[in-house]
Amino acid sequence: MRMTNRFITLFSLCLVLLIWTGADCVPQPPTPTPPPTPPPPELPPPDTTRPETIITSTPGETIDYNEVTFEWTGSDDTTPTTDLTYSCYLEGHDTDYSPFTLDTARTYYELPDGSYVFYVKSQDEAGNIDPTPATSEFTIATAVPEEAEVEVPGGSQLLILIGSEVNRIAVGCDGKTIYALDSGNAQLYKSDLSGYGWNIISAGIAGAATWDELAVAPDDPDIVAVVTNARTEVYMSIDGGTNFHVTGLGGKLGAGERVQCLAISPCYGTPSRELAVGTATGNGGGKVWVNIVNHFASGWQDISTGAAGWLPTAPAISGTDVFAIKYSPAFAADGTLLAIVASGPAPDTDDTYLYIGIRDLASKTAIWNDSPRYPIEICQSGQDTPGTPLTYADLALPADYSGGMPSSRHVYACWSDNPPGVAVAGNANDDVYRLDDTMCYRLQARPDIICSIAHYGFYSRGKLLAGAMMSANTPFGLATQVYCTLNPQSTCPVWQKSLKPPTGPNEAQVAWSPSGEMAYSGTSSIGGGGSNESAFSHSRDNGLTWNQ
Repeated sequence: MRMTNRFITLFSLCLVLLIWTGADCVPQPPTPTPPPTPPPPELPPPDTTRPETIITSTPGETIDYNEVTFEWTGSDDTTPTTDLTYSCYLEGHDTDYSPFTLDTARTYYELPDGSYVFYVKSQDEAGNIDPTPATSEFTIATAVPEEAEVEVPGGSQLLILIGSEVNRIAVGCDGKTIYALDSGNAQLYKSDLSGYGWNIISAGIAGAATWDELAVAPDDPDIVAVVTNARTEVYMSIDGGTNFHVTGLGGKLGAGERVQCLAISPCYGTPSRELAVGTATGNGGGKVWVNIVNHFASGWQDISTGAAGWLPTAPAISGTDVFAIKYSPAFAADGTLLAIVASGPAPDTDDTYLYIGIRDLASKTAIWNDSPRYPIEICQSGQDTPGTPLTYADLALPADYSGGMPSSRHVYACWSDNPPGVAVAGNANDDVYRLDDTMCYRLQARPDIICSIAHYGFYSRGKLLAGAMMSANTPFGLATQVYCTLNPQSTCPVWQKSLKPPTGPNEAQVAWSPSGEMAYSGTSSIGGGGSNESAFSHSRDNGLTWNQ
């Protein structure tokens, strides 16, 4: 019995051992090999192809109606035509391109007479924009409507003056109001019809001849000012010339100090604006005076004498005379006032500079030339400029000028020390210049002496007029030349001269209408003799042809 039990125990042990040692001998299923990872799908290349734009319906080249419609379409290699968006711009009417929309047509209503260029560009879903917008040029020339009788000089609706001058013009922001100054006869004229009909509005303006400077507010055609009494007094009107008020400048000026330039600022404050004049003594004793206007004159303040930066040490300037002055279009935001000054006679620096001033609009002070490298001599490197006195100087600014941003400080300037009526004398570098902040470029408007300039548009899309001093015999009689360039932002702009110049023997004063479709010119008879005819003229084709 005991043997049997041992046998059973030994057998059980052998069986367990056999099971345990044979466990690893049982075949195991193979581990499956994972399938290869598929390569990532190939992404399509980025869409860099730009769409194309086509204008499908336009007006004729010259039309006699002022409601025009444009239609257009586009194409792209990826984006369906129905999903393209478009942006358009009418040069001579719009201030910039419209936002991109799905619209494929645009109608303009009540466009004034003039020349226009329509642009439209497409954009695809990837954001690519047609780099060459489709364009269409056209001119509107409707008949001038018959107007009610207007009291005009000489019984004519045209401003034509024998033995006198149209020596300054100023165009209001409404596109209808124009002022013209007859210096020698001490008369101020006004047109409410864009130059078709004039009234004398000199009542209420005292002061003997000559009346020499004229300015209108850039944002209010009823605010106008004129320098009278041989450059010693300023009269201002806030009701379009119905009433004028003396500002009292004459009592502030020093001995021999005379006003050379006049400007009116845009409105700022609640409401406020200011007049500014630049003065000269002929030997560097000139100043900048401002008059803070709040519906009426409140007194003149000298913002130059003793002001920071007015007489810098680098370059060393001990005295200046001021010959042109201009407010920034963004004056309410940047407080910028620009001036062309000529320094005192040798042994002073004896040069011509662009000054930049920043007004403290809460006070009656200014800081001058606080930006690096200001003041800027208005000539190319290695050339020379004259000192005081200058005979002509003018400033013009693009609509997007901003004194607070160096990249937006684009200024057009001209100067000359040639005596009136003299073609060759003085400094040979007189010309039109462009200053891109501190870089100065000569724009080669010579050989004529330039006495006035006017800019329309933005810096990148603008045009510039230049009025010449001297007259010439043309197929249309004695006339003064006007030049125009459509690319003044170029380092080498292309100038076109008038094929039919404005009437008048001398000193073309130029201006643009607010829309840019009309150019204006006034001429004087300085140096031309008492029988010469000066006049107010206009041009619908960027100064190519002029008519009274």
